[in-house]
Amino acid sequence: MTGQPGVGTWIDRRARVAAEQTALVFGDTRRTYADLAGRIRRLANGLRALGVRRGDRVAWLGANHPAFLETLFASATLGAALAPISHRLEPDVIDELAAAVAPRVVLLHGPVRPSALPATVEATVEVGPWGAGDSPYERLIAGHDEASIDERVAPDDLCLLPFTSGTTGRPKGVMLTQANLTWNVVNALSCLDVRGDDVTIAVAPFFRTGGTGVNVLPVLFQGGTVVIPETTAPEEVFRLVARHRVTMGFGNPDLLDALTRSPLWQTADLTSLRVCITGGAPVPERLLRAYHEREVRLLQGYGLSEAAPLVSVLDAANAPRKPGSAGRPAMFVDTRIAGPDGTDRTAGQIGEVLVRGPNVMAGYWNRSDATRCVFDEYGWLRTGDAAFADRDGYLFIVGRMEDAYVAAGEVVHPGLAERLLLQHPAVAEACVLGGENGAVAYIVRAEGAPAETESTLLALCRDRLPLSACPAAIRFVGALPRSANGKILRRELQRREMSRSEATA
Repeated sequence: MTGQPGVGTWIDRRARVAAEQTALVFGDTRRTYADLAGRIRRLANGLRALGVRRGDRVAWLGANHPAFLETLFASATLGAALAPISHRLEPDVIDELAAAVAPRVVLLHGPVRPSALPATVEATVEVGPWGAGDSPYERLIAGHDEASIDERVAPDDLCLLPFTSGTTGRPKGVMLTQANLTWNVVNALSCLDVRGDDVTIAVAPFFRTGGTGVNVLPVLFQGGTVVIPETTAPEEVFRLVARHRVTMGFGNPDLLDALTRSPLWQTADLTSLRVCITGGAPVPERLLRAYHEREVRLLQGYGLSEAAPLVSVLDAANAPRKPGSAGRPAMFVDTRIAGPDGTDRTAGQIGEVLVRGPNVMAGYWNRSDATRCVFDEYGWLRTGDAAFADRDGYLFIVGRMEDAYVAAGEVVHPGLAERLLLQHPAVAEACVLGGENGAVAYIVRAEGAPAETESTLLALCRDRLPLSACPAAIRFVGALPRSANGKILRRELQRREMSRSEATA
C-alpha cells in the first residue's frame, strides 16, 4: 500500500488490524476486510486497465449494491471520482447528468440505462450477482491482480460527485473531495456513538450522500459491518435486523415511518438496535414516539449534500427535552443563523442556516455561477434552509427559505405550522402553501383518524401559533408528492392544485 492515506486506503488499513472482521453482507455473501481489500485492489487495477486515471469520473447507475462501495474505494485509490446517478430519475434527466459527468467508465446495475452514452465513455460494466457468476463486473475483478497502486492522491482531489435532489431545480453535481469525505467521518464519530463492533443496515440509497455518509462510511472506517438489503420492504428489513443483530441504522422519515405502518412492527425483533438516525425531512413527533415505544432511540440530524452531508445530530441524552431539534453542530462544523442582511439572528429568530467546515464541498460541478451564489465572501455556505436556534444552541429546521410567504405583512415559514400539525395524531403528512386567499394546509390523514378534524386542526393552529402563521383552510388529500429521497415536492403540489382549481372554475 503506497501513496497518500486517502479514502481509497481505508479498507486496506482496516484489514491490517481486523482482517477477519466482516465488512459487508449482501444476501448470503459475507466479505471480510481482507477479502474486500483484495477485491478493491483488483478492481482499481481493472479500472486503470479500462483507462481510468487521476481526475477522471466513474459513473454508477443503479440501486444499492456492494459493488457501489467497492467502486468508490477503487476509484479513490486512482484519484478518480465516483459519480452516482439516481436510477429513479426521468430518462432525459439521466442522459443529461451522464453527459455532464463525462465519465470514463460507467457501471450499470439493474434495468435502467442511459439512452445514449457520452463520447468520453471507454467502457461500460454490467454488475450482476456479487462475488459469483460470470458478470462483466466480476470478470473485471478476477482478471486483474491485487498489486497496490502507487497514486499519490491529494486531499483536494475529487472523490465523490453526487447530485442534489433537484427539488428546487435541475440537479447539480456536488464536488466532494477526499478531505471532505474524511472530515465528514471524523464529524460523525464526534457526535455519533459509532463502535468497531457495530452492524449497520444500509436502507437509504447510495446515490444520496446520506446513504453513505451518515452510517455506512463511518461504520466501515471504524471496522464494523454493513448489511446491504436487496430490498427495503419492511419484512426484509426486520428479518435482516434480527438475523444480523443490527445495532444502528439511518433512513429518511418516510422510510422509517413505513416500517411503523407494517403489521410486523409491534412484533419485530428490534432488541439489538441501539440507535437510528433520521433527517432530510421534517420528523413528526409521532414517529419519535413510535420508536421510543419500541425502545429504539431515534435521533434527528441535519445535513445536506454540500456538507458531505453531516452538519448536526441531536444527542441521545438531550433528545427527550429537545423534541423536534436537529441537535447541535458536529465537532468540526460551524453554523450560523443569519438574517437577510447577513447579521446573526438571536435565539428563537428564524433565519438562513450558514455552514462552514472542512467537510463542505469544493463547489458545484461545472457550475461556477451557482458556486459563487452559495458561498459568501467569508466561505460560509448558504444552505437555503430556514431555521432557528434556541438559547442552548440547538437547531430547529423550519423549511426552505424560498418556501416562505407573506401574510398580514409578515414573513411566514410554513414549517412552523407543519411541525405543529404533525404533532396531532390524526395527521400523517402536512404541507402548508401560501396563497392569495390565505395559506392552505394539505393534510394526509393518519390511518384510523376521524373524518371530521378540520375545525380541530385549525383551532390547534390558532391556539399555538401567531395569527399570521395560521393556515386559513385545511384540505385533505390522499398523498403528497415526494422526491426519491422523501422530500415534499411543493411545486408539484402547487401545480396539481392550480390544475384542480382551473378544472372546477
